[in-house]
Amino acid sequence: MAACVEEHGFSFDSAVSRVLSKLPHIKSLKEEQKTALKEFVGGKDILALLPTGYGKSLIYQIAPLVVQEMGRQQEPIIAVVSPLIALIQDQIREAERLGVSAAQLGGENDSDILNGHFQLVFGSPESWLKEKWLTMLGSTVYRTNLVGIVVDEVHVTYKWGQGAKGNPAFRECFSRLGELRSVVKEGTPVMALTASAETANRDRVSRLLHMHNATRITVSPNRDNIRLGLKHVPKDDLECMDWVVTEVREKGLFMSPIIIYCTSLKAVGRVFCRLKAELGDDAWVDRDPEHKAENLLIGMYHSKTLPQYKARVLASFTGEGSCRVVVATTALGMGLNFPNVSHVVMYGAPEDVEAIVQQVGRAGRNSLPSHAVLYAIKGTPRVDKTVSAVIKAGAQGCFRKALFAHFDTHATSLEPGHLCCSFCQSICACSSGVCVEPAPKCDSVQHHVPTTPPRSREVTDEDRDIIRDCLQKYMHTLVPDMPLVTNTTVCSGFGMELIDAAVHHSPYIFDLSYITNNLPVFRVRHAQEILLVMSEVFCDFDYSEPTLPDDSFLEPDIDFAGYFDTPDEEFEIDQHSSSSDSN
Repeated sequence: MAACVEEHGFSFDSAVSRVLSKLPHIKSLKEEQKTALKEFVGGKDILALLPTGYGKSLIYQIAPLVVQEMGRQQEPIIAVVSPLIALIQDQIREAERLGVSAAQLGGENDSDILNGHFQLVFGSPESWLKEKWLTMLGSTVYRTNLVGIVVDEVHVTYKWGQGAKGNPAFRECFSRLGELRSVVKEGTPVMALTASAETANRDRVSRLLHMHNATRITVSPNRDNIRLGLKHVPKDDLECMDWVVTEVREKGLFMSPIIIYCTSLKAVGRVFCRLKAELGDDAWVDRDPEHKAENLLIGMYHSKTLPQYKARVLASFTGEGSCRVVVATTALGMGLNFPNVSHVVMYGAPEDVEAIVQQVGRAGRNSLPSHAVLYAIKGTPRVDKTVSAVIKAGAQGCFRKALFAHFDTHATSLEPGHLCCSFCQSICACSSGVCVEPAPKCDSVQHHVPTTPPRSREVTDEDRDIIRDCLQKYMHTLVPDMPLVTNTTVCSGFGMELIDAAVHHSPYIFDLSYITNNLPVFRVRHAQEILLVMSEVFCDFDYSEPTLPDDSFLEPDIDFAGYFDTPDEEFEIDQHSSSSDSN
């Protein structure tokens, strides 16, 4: 292989040195990056499993520059398969900062792409498998200049490309990427990159991509600057987020960014509302009296978030905005580089252990001490068996070892124990037989235990029917009697889910605070109406017109119908709905 990469011009090592000398922000490559790059430009298939923040993208971004310095090709091209539009756009910006020309299939640059004028060509699997682009890959220009094919975030080839238990695949094209090899010049290498393919799934990747004797380069995702937390929290109890409120209130714009991942759109809404209600005016920079969106310290990011609000979050987490806490689904994060995230919170167990590792890896990319905590919600029905086993093992032993054993056969705990995980801190004896390090705030979850039983009443089926009928009549008064562009719930913020919740909780509703803490209500007047109905149906407490500031509630996002009427199941894998690429 050495002869193959040193036939013309500079040797590989010399070429890399010359390229890096022109990139002032990159002094050197890690050994694994260099090995993957050398094998790839030498015509070998590569499966590289490198941790988040390790610099996987840099390997293929500088590959065209290295090939040029070696004198092998003057117009080298690398085809990159990437799963998300947001990720492609981010990668194109990164490449251009390095002086590498890059473009996306299906845009305004199609003519130049067809003529081989870009060094990096990005596209989704759906794009690359269209006849137009397959024909291009088989053209003289590409058969002459194509260095290789890169498949980024390759773990989604089997997660999205193959259906489970007889169900259709979410994006079946991911499982067909091996077809690209049938149209390119024989011997064109493929490089597959990911941070989180379980040991058991790595052979699946090789089969799906038709890889031949691929060189495997593996670095454990077990990063020792991230301390892991694991806490069980009651269902619907959001007191575990109170430390975030304190952090925002005390530090404001000067706090390190925090990502809170939720498993559904509904949970995103509930957590965001809790933070906003608890913070009040402190949710804005310098308690901005005008409550301008650009000064809001907290934000949401999911598939239904309006583009301008997504842009605000992304800009803030790269250092150019005011958002410091984002409540998100997995639509936020895949492949995106947020260097300064100090805490990642998982409110509810992610879908599988690969997803846990992906989310953990968002923290501490600047190599500073950071935290990732999983709040395992008691009574959650949909949990992967492997995830369930990891959570159980992490409660009884080292959470780090239980998690990373699926990726690293030599996963170990960290010493001293307080740097490792919740369990290891509980048995840490770092100073004369005891641990002197207090548990981090995200681990110190306190739950209010009432000293007296909650007030309750007997509720008959007839009572429930009356409550439902009254609230449905109120709902119908909230919208005009005319055809709607969207549904009643989205227009009014009051839907059947809220009515069902009010009926379910009716034995315990005696005041406004119970409604706001336990029901998915987003407007003061809706909460007041529910309380009034309870007063009139049961006549067992005195109703008085409450007064609360409107800012304690979130005005519903008209694109966010999932708050109310849509079952959680439709949104469980939220990145699916955000990642379609029609090019």
